[in-house]
Amino acid sequence: MTTDSAIGTAGLPTGQSGPDHQATGQRLAQVLDLCRSGRPEEAEGPYRALCGTPPQDPTALLSLADAARILGRPADSVAWAEAAVRRQPDRAEGWSVLALAFIAAGRVDDGYAAAAEALRRTGHEAAGGAAAVQAHRAQALARLRRGQLAEAAAACDTALRLADGAAQPAHPLRQARAEALGTLALVRMLEGRVEEAEALFRRALSHRPVLPEILGNHASLLARLGRDEEALEQAEQAVALRPRLAGTLHLIGTLHHRSGQLESAIAAFHRVLAVDPGHLDARLLLADSLRVAGHWTEAVTVCRDGLALIADPDDRTRTALLANLGTALQSGGDAAGALEAYGAALRLTPDLPEVHNNLARLHQETGNPDAAIEDLRRAAAGRPLPLPLRRTLLSLLIAAGRTAEAETEAFGIARTAPDDAELCFGIAALFLQGGWRDQALPYVRKAIRLAPDMPRNWIAFVEALRDAGPPASGEGADQGLRTDLLAAFERPEVESAGLSRAIAGVLMASPVLKALAAPEAGPEDDGRTLDGKSLALLADGSLAGLAEDALLLAHLRAAPVCDPRLERALTRLRRVLMLALTGPGLPDRPSWRTLCAAIAEQCFLNEYVFAETDGEFQVLAVLVRAAEAALASGEQPPAVLVALLGAYRPLYRWERAEALQALSWPEEIARLLNRQVVEPLAETAIQTELPELTPISHPVSVGVRAQYEENPYPRWMNTGLLPEPMPLSRFLRALFPHAALPAAPAWNAPGWEAPEVLVAGCGTGREAVWAASTLKNARVLAVDLSRRSLAYATRQSRRLGLKTIEFAQADLLELGALGRRFDVIHSVGVLHHMEDPMSGLRVLRGMMRPHGVMEIGFYSAAARRPILAARQFIAERGHPPTLDGIRHVRRDILGLPDDHPARVVVQSPDFYGTSACRDLLMHVHELHVTLPWLADALKALKLEFLGFRLADPAVAALYRKRFPEDPTMTSLARWDRLEAEHPMIFGGLYQAWVRAR
Repeated sequence: MTTDSAIGTAGLPTGQSGPDHQATGQRLAQVLDLCRSGRPEEAEGPYRALCGTPPQDPTALLSLADAARILGRPADSVAWAEAAVRRQPDRAEGWSVLALAFIAAGRVDDGYAAAAEALRRTGHEAAGGAAAVQAHRAQALARLRRGQLAEAAAACDTALRLADGAAQPAHPLRQARAEALGTLALVRMLEGRVEEAEALFRRALSHRPVLPEILGNHASLLARLGRDEEALEQAEQAVALRPRLAGTLHLIGTLHHRSGQLESAIAAFHRVLAVDPGHLDARLLLADSLRVAGHWTEAVTVCRDGLALIADPDDRTRTALLANLGTALQSGGDAAGALEAYGAALRLTPDLPEVHNNLARLHQETGNPDAAIEDLRRAAAGRPLPLPLRRTLLSLLIAAGRTAEAETEAFGIARTAPDDAELCFGIAALFLQGGWRDQALPYVRKAIRLAPDMPRNWIAFVEALRDAGPPASGEGADQGLRTDLLAAFERPEVESAGLSRAIAGVLMASPVLKALAAPEAGPEDDGRTLDGKSLALLADGSLAGLAEDALLLAHLRAAPVCDPRLERALTRLRRVLMLALTGPGLPDRPSWRTLCAAIAEQCFLNEYVFAETDGEFQVLAVLVRAAEAALASGEQPPAVLVALLGAYRPLYRWERAEALQALSWPEEIARLLNRQVVEPLAETAIQTELPELTPISHPVSVGVRAQYEENPYPRWMNTGLLPEPMPLSRFLRALFPHAALPAAPAWNAPGWEAPEVLVAGCGTGREAVWAASTLKNARVLAVDLSRRSLAYATRQSRRLGLKTIEFAQADLLELGALGRRFDVIHSVGVLHHMEDPMSGLRVLRGMMRPHGVMEIGFYSAAARRPILAARQFIAERGHPPTLDGIRHVRRDILGLPDDHPARVVVQSPDFYGTSACRDLLMHVHELHVTLPWLADALKALKLEFLGFRLADPAVAALYRKRFPEDPTMTSLARWDRLEAEHPMIFGGLYQAWVRAR
């Protein structure tokens, strides 16, 4: 051991006069008092004064060593303890203090040797008191640092045996015993014996005063046990007593980082580095927290400062700092700097999967995935790549469009762990990110089979099948897919409407539905009798067999059919069943009841958009009279008759609806009555309860309100609820990982723990439900012009048990008068229905809090060209926006040739419902905007563009490939160029997230 590490101690004075000695003693007492009361900043001045005129007395020097330890000056602590040992080399206490000082300074071997010297001077185990106990504890700590847990525990046991042997232990011995208990608890914690560790910590913490180091170590145990709130509370108590406990400050930062409280984490890690600039873990986590919070320039500085502390350029401890530096530079768009940092990291440590992964992503973002592929394969040098890098390679092959290689690599990855659901999901996620839905599907389905209760597997399943049917195949070709689709209806995280086209593809493999959908099988006239083919389907049991198709029934009950072939088949089926009831007869059997009731639920969902012949209209009148006659005579109408009535008209509008409710019905009819009578009547009652926040007087607002009172839109059944909500900051970081926001206001802004959300133009409430169920602790105000829409929204939110949404009627243009401000504003599909969208946007801008974010939606002029063609087509024919008019519009458009510009609207799910079709094609007022208009609007209102929410991940991949120089994807000018090249990439609607500048 050495003695040349002291600050101001190399030439200690050989003598002090009485007054000087007294002044030094008083100053030392002041320093110790400030240190032990948690006020180290105030202790710094007197401490520095003592360094100039240090005490000579060994006891005072040992006290000064203790003060230096508390102040976070381990080298000073060693120096003062060494000075005390030189003054009084035979004193065991001095050697014990020196041993602990050495260990705190990281000089473990010197610490162990000093502890041995202390024990040699105590003479035997029974002697030496606190000094012997502390010497054994020092040896235990040394063993602990070396990873020798059993030996460390034995040393602690010896220390405790000595302490317990004292008859009347003085305070120093009692404290030494508590510290030995705390050290043994630490050993047990590292051994995984958590119950013993917990008990030992409790015993150690019973000592008074409480020892901050033990409190901090106990907090570490609580954190390991997942008791983060308790851990944070104890850690905060520890640093209140001892503000420069670097390890406990690091724990506080880690806990905040883990919970997403980035600004708190950043503050804690800064405190660690103020005490110990060489604390590598704290520096790395600080850089990561800063980067994730959007402060990437500060993250770069933190990494470079850490590198400056490591003089040796070949020191491999530089690797992690270089890797973090590269990540920070990459986040900020400095591709060249990131490339240099990653290269330096790999030169020091070539086999770093994370760095290779980031480097590959950098190449991918800069439009050079092929170069990244070659880099990876070159780094492998013929050896098999580790699994994380194989995943990286797969993502690169997808980005490069190398289909065959990507499929081969995916197959090879899956073979490494064929029963690993996580692995299968990871492969599927990579394919989905590249927009390769067909390739993703088999891996998603395998993940579902392996882990059917994992919500994200089902979310990916919907994404893989969204708006696209499976390849055409023969009957029953994929029973497994049918099973998966049916199971999806039971999952709360699945939005069943997204599966409509895939389900149609499976269902239309049925010969019966094919026959019903065939043009020659449709009604050729308005007759009231069945043709021969229909009679044959009835006679051979084919139609009754449809009642056994669980997937068909589930689809009809849960989501509108969005396929013209299946719609044609169901329209034909409804007509056949009606004519069968009045012709040859339709027995009131469970199969027919089930099928008719399911069709009735579907027709209610799509608001009776299916075409009707005059013959059906006439027969319907006969059926209504038959039902009324039965009720008038005190008889119960046949259940199948009630179901068919509900398949043509909503039952709640029938004046005998209450009489139907009073009767006892089979399950399928009871469910139908609940859907068509109970729920609409509840909505009527809710309308009278809704508050009115503002007047509605603007002419365009009045016209739009009238449309949505007639046709509330959309009539949704589920929204795909997440298993649990997430913090707003986490949600936004997931959407925009490259967002580089200014240091102030902070990304993790005040109030975001429980964000106030405004949904301006909530319609039937789907977006309000999304906000309340997705954003953790969100409180939502949802407003709309239409009371009927709001009533639907209120009923649905109550059904889902959501209690944090307030629905109210209001005009967006008048909302500024409320005087309220919001953390999040959502207004998608509203502003383009105003006379002046800029006026509405200006109102919303005024309601944002300084740190607020907003999602706004506008119709794209480029993507709405087919809609304009359809609107022109409709105007030429003069169809009104009524139910009959909408049916005629749809009939005419479905009859157009495939290359007609208006025929494209058949691909929209909104084409398949009455209110939805009116909203799509016959809206009373709508405007379209361009991206240059949006850019000007954001600039005028001092709003910063964060990015688009994109329905199709392939669009993001397309942008990255086209504009690798913009990894943040925030250039509206570049997006405008991309849209000019690909007019349909936004699907008709810009959904932009912005924030206040």
